[in-house]
Amino acid sequence: MMDNRSKYFVFVPFCLLAQAYQAKGIVRYEWKSSIKPFVELLIKNDINIIQIPCIESTYLGLNREPMGLSKYNTVEFNQHCDKLSNQIAEEIENLSNNNYKVLAILGIEQSPSCCVNYIYTNKGMEKRSGLFMEKLQVKIKDKNIPFIGINRKYINKSLKELEKIINDVKNH
Repeated sequence: MMDNRSKYFVFVPFCLLAQAYQAKGIVRYEWKSSIKPFVELLIKNDINIIQIPCIESTYLGLNREPMGLSKYNTVEFNQHCDKLSNQIAEEIENLSNNNYKVLAILGIEQSPSCCVNYIYTNKGMEKRSGLFMEKLQVKIKDKNIPFIGINRKYINKSLKELEKIINDVKNH
């Protein structure tokens, strides 16, 4: 029997598909539930979507207030990030061992947990990864999987970056 499944995967932050999981007052742009341009791009190209658990809601619950890096940067929360990053790293290893390819891991910029490039701190914007993403990056550094940070206000740059990765794979 022929197996027609896609061999390509992208890991997405939980709130890319379910923005209701973000802290109160964070969802301010046109996408009320999912950030549609990314979801549409992945579906259009038959890319499997794996949702990373919401790091903050699995720690503090769904009905939480926004908190910055300094409030999350505790021993307990870092242990929580480490545990969840181990789970994702194991899943990536399992996919790799079964001839699947993870094309990218997406993050949400400014998130204290899931940003890739820029985080908002009490000192203003800083260039660094969030607490969860930095742990995941270390655990899978040998996999050469690109991390793409999504700025919800200016999504075109990260959308084009993901589109280029998908096109490169499809054209080879």
